[in-house]
Amino acid sequence: MGLSSENFKEGKIPDEWKLRKWPGRTKGRQAEWVVEDGVHAVRLHSRGALTFLEKTVDIDIREYPIVTWKWRVENVLEGIDERTREGDDHPIRIFFLFEPDESRQSLWFRLKRWLYLDWVHGHPFGGRFTEYVWSSHLKSGEVINDPVRPWQKLMVIEGGSAKLGKWFSYERNLYEDFKRIYGEEPRRLIFIGILNDTDQTGKEAVSYIADLMFHKKD
Repeated sequence: MGLSSENFKEGKIPDEWKLRKWPGRTKGRQAEWVVEDGVHAVRLHSRGALTFLEKTVDIDIREYPIVTWKWRVENVLEGIDERTREGDDHPIRIFFLFEPDESRQSLWFRLKRWLYLDWVHGHPFGGRFTEYVWSSHLKSGEVINDPVRPWQKLMVIEGGSAKLGKWFSYERNLYEDFKRIYGEEPRRLIFIGILNDTDQTGKEAVSYIADLMFHKKD
């Protein structure tokens, strides 16, 4: 359901994932399996670009609420404000998108989805999302609005440069995090993205991620 090192193929994009394509924007981004400090991981690299690994899923997080992973970041982005559109870049973040509630969407919005929005974004558009972020400057535990869509939320898991160049493992209850952030029940999880992005600031970032998995609660 996630990203398993059991599917390691050196130099390749992970099976069942794809690197999002943007018209006219193919340079400065890379994602591939590597071995880093003995860990089978995906290396993400962006230079003034958006590196966006994506996967379509269908997961009931009431049944599989726990998400675990490990990541490593080589550098943060200096001199940016991640609360703004101009500074909306991160060395790594994990994007969880939930099924949209069409009863809350207008007929006009649903028509736009059918015409182009779902196609452009690669998933049913308009659902809630939660992102776990390694921030360049914000503190762990902070929750901020997405600068482009302020009704959506980003949660800072790590922040700053104190832990650069080392592997760290995490366990989060995605179900409880969603309820705490939005005050409502999550719908089905339909899409996962792993991002390393420097397209707004023109900077460069290198990061690694491994063993992104979902689990039932003990």
